[in-house]
Amino acid sequence: MNVDQFWQIIEESRSDFSATAPDGNMDRQITRLTELLSALPPQDVVDFDRHFSVHFIEAYIWDLWAAAYIIEGGCSDDGFMDFRSWLISMGRTVFAESLRDVESLVKYASDPTVEACSFEEFQYVAGKVYGRQIDHDIEYPSEPSGKKWDEDSDDLEKRFPRLWERFGE
Repeated sequence: MNVDQFWQIIEESRSDFSATAPDGNMDRQITRLTELLSALPPQDVVDFDRHFSVHFIEAYIWDLWAAAYIIEGGCSDDGFMDFRSWLISMGRTVFAESLRDVESLVKYASDPTVEACSFEEFQYVAGKVYGRQIDHDIEYPSEPSGKKWDEDSDDLEKRFPRLWERFGE
């Protein structure tokens, strides 16, 4: 499975989303993703999970953690994992745009189909379909990349004015 196929599967997993009844969209996505991955050969499921892991690490960025902190009203390290999982679940366009411009998340986090901006369950689907945890022997960084922020100052408000205006305290 290549990266384009990975993103196609994620897009297909979102096909049953409802803007008028967003509660349940995440459950529908998990169900559809499980169906899609279950139809694949085991190696493709492993490859899907590897692509997920690579993007999960790619999104380990201080600016995205700041966005999660602002949007969610706080964000622990586990919460940031769930946020990155949600970010990947939103598809290639949202993921890529948020890496280029973290403040693009103002529109995506406010989308009427979004139930929440954390999606822990999404990161486990491939392993459940595969039947066990998948180890890719990928080295995870010890700290996010980019410029660190300070939650106890006006740093977030100044660095991310659009996010702060929409979600800040």
